[in-house]
Amino acid sequence: MLAKEFGQGNSRKILLIPGNMMSWKQFKNVIPILEKDFHIIAVSTDGYDEKTEFTTTEKSAESIERSAVYESRNFHRAVKKNRS
Repeated sequence: MLAKEFGQGNSRKILLIPGNMMSWKQFKNVIPILEKDFHIIAVSTDGYDEKTEFTTTEKSAESIERSAVYESRNFHRAVKKNRS
């Protein structure tokens, strides 16, 4: 999985996941609109970008899920730290 980030890193996050096994580039028209107010993470399915090789749809989904869970945990840790 390849992930590209756009926008403000400290603002609310939006994870863009292609629904048809494609590249993050399918979001190129919407990213400029969203990145003004959000931190955008746009991912490519394995094999549909210049850096990864396709294995299976299930492994691509697992990779995206792991990344989303990791981002969520980091966000919640930061919130707790700021409240302390």
